[in-house]
Amino acid sequence: MMRMMLACGLTLLSAAAFAALPVVPAKDQAALLKSSDPKLAANKKLAYDFFRIVLRGRRLTEAEKFMRDDYMQHNPNADTGIKGFKAYFSALGGEQPVPDTLPGLVSIQAEGDYVTLSFVREYKNAKGQPYTTTWFDMFRIQGGKIAEHWDSAMMP
Repeated sequence: MMRMMLACGLTLLSAAAFAALPVVPAKDQAALLKSSDPKLAANKKLAYDFFRIVLRGRRLTEAEKFMRDDYMQHNPNADTGIKGFKAYFSALGGEQPVPDTLPGLVSIQAEGDYVTLSFVREYKNAKGQPYTTTWFDMFRIQGGKIAEHWDSAMMP
């Protein structure tokens, strides 16, 4: 009986030890924009500024500076093309202040023509307790503009 109680106790302690760690934002976003490859640094900056200015600041009039005319969208909630992009984000409300940095940004990865921004995302579990996970937005850059976008969005 004592062995059974000890085993149950160890199981409970182990469960706590293996709980997911909270996702933590990067402390230095400027460092995330750096790369020894000038093309990768430029692609990172393009995706970062697009996210700050157009997405977070909702400066939809500036979308064409960042996006190709034949932009492809893989978020299941927005239509493809700049027109679909603008329709989706217009429905979320008007202009917001453009942030100097991106709240919750965890990392930026760039390889070839692809840039991925990862963010902290907070949700509540079935018991109403908050937890964090990672959200991502991935962009394909072509000719110095965003050509394609993916994220982890699901249909409501």
